[in-house]
Amino acid sequence: MELEKVIAEFKQEKLFDCEFSTVYLPLRVHVDLKKLQEKVVQALDEVQADKVILMFGEKCHPLFDEFLRGYDLIRLRGSSCWEVFLGELLPDGKARDPKTFYMTPSWLVKWREFFDPGWGVDEVGMRQAFAFYDNIVLVDTGICEFTDEDILEFFEHTQVPIEIETGDLTLFKNSMIEAVQEALCIVK
Repeated sequence: MELEKVIAEFKQEKLFDCEFSTVYLPLRVHVDLKKLQEKVVQALDEVQADKVILMFGEKCHPLFDEFLRGYDLIRLRGSSCWEVFLGELLPDGKARDPKTFYMTPSWLVKWREFFDPGWGVDEVGMRQAFAFYDNIVLVDTGICEFTDEDILEFFEHTQVPIEIETGDLTLFKNSMIEAVQEALCIVK
């Protein structure tokens, strides 16, 4: 959802004279490094594009640098997908707490796709996945609507307190502008 919004803004603002196409990987591949590598390589081998911007954090796979060697890619800066969207630091300049899980409303809306293998949510698995975190921060970027019930349901599965903060996609949009400029060899 975030990417579509940024691309729509590019078109509305007439920032670039090019076509954008997106390839999404299945959500669950993030939890299986072998599948993540397989799906990223498969997508890169099949993509029909002059330039590819890879939107994964540098640490989403420990072997990214190794298995991405040989592909002509532009990568967004950030160690995790949340840093790609929100930046390494908090708006006040302080470091993000590593024991805080950050998410956007689109992630909240799609969490079931990530944790439901088709026969229901594995609540024990979810609690184990979130056991490291002291709290969850939902950064409301205004990208989509969510309800108190959505938040409560997610909390019931994670048992981790959830805070809501207001945020925006400015950093992500600026990172995407830089990446597209690099792809198009535009020097600013």
